[in-house]
Amino acid sequence: MSANPTVTGHAEERFARDHLAHRRLDFNRLARWPGHRGALRGEARRRGLTVQEVGNSLYFFYQGRCVGGSVGLISTLVSHSAVKLTSSKLRTKEFLTGAGLPVPEGVWYSAKDIERAVSWFRARGGDESAPTHVVKPSKGRAGQGITTQVRTEKQLRTAWKRAHEASTSGRILIEEQVPGVDVRVFVVGGRAVAATVRVPACVFGDGRRTITQLVDQQIEARQVSAYLSARPPAVDKTFLAMRGLSLMDVPAAEQVIFLNGTGNVSQGAITVDVTDELHPALIRLAEEATRVFPGLGSAGVDLLVGDLNDPQSAHILEVNTGANLSINQFPAHGRPRDVAKMVLDEILRHN
Repeated sequence: MSANPTVTGHAEERFARDHLAHRRLDFNRLARWPGHRGALRGEARRRGLTVQEVGNSLYFFYQGRCVGGSVGLISTLVSHSAVKLTSSKLRTKEFLTGAGLPVPEGVWYSAKDIERAVSWFRARGGDESAPTHVVKPSKGRAGQGITTQVRTEKQLRTAWKRAHEASTSGRILIEEQVPGVDVRVFVVGGRAVAATVRVPACVFGDGRRTITQLVDQQIEARQVSAYLSARPPAVDKTFLAMRGLSLMDVPAAEQVIFLNGTGNVSQGAITVDVTDELHPALIRLAEEATRVFPGLGSAGVDLLVGDLNDPQSAHILEVNTGANLSINQFPAHGRPRDVAKMVLDEILRHN
């Protein structure tokens, strides 16, 4: 699962007001959350397939013959080459750029070349008034080592250390931080089947309750969903302090208060289905991204989009061969999309 942190800015606030304000505590109900593997297992059994589990892998059998399955979060629709290429953010970026697809501008250095990176950063005007950047390992796990909103040399050095510690490749990426909402588009067999925006955990002021009380209120409301109740909003006090806020502040009525800067669902990000709202050109962009990599039959494509109706505002952040279908199948708001069914359809189509 991708864990790309996102900057909370005008696009996120606008989306929150338009899509969350009127239903802020009215979450989709879900009595039982089967998880990624459970959803695939249930769909396979519904079709009369025999399911064999080996460790964290699932294998589906029809009349004694294995027709496909899933190794961890990666389905057998995905080739080894696709897994290897997309596991490196650097290689992914190179392939997408070569195909003429939009990605954030940036550079990479060996983790040992911090001074070269600092020189590049200074040349870009690295100071409080400079554009923000993202620093992340070229290859890592679950979003570890990623730092956003890097503006100063001091912040760069701190972010570099975090990225170095999390890197499994010895390379560090510095990218321009582009504005927008974080959209996960799930693509199966070259066709986008679901699109979900991940909004960083947030609450809406009512002019009476403190931020702490608003968070507690939301945690209580999340109990209607087995998926959401296990993922309460994570409050980053440092993040709030940087915005002049504390947990005891009472936000004005309808004021949007972001609690952290990440679109990671495990940190309480709120998911909203936008499959029917996303501009067709953005749907095609996600589909094109999967065609760049050989044998990529299913993936989650992460886009940063300034406006859901403006194709020119989009950048591709990542292509995830191990995308967790729960994000699209069990959104907090909007229509759930049966991604597990789409994956099984494609597996059986090949057999």
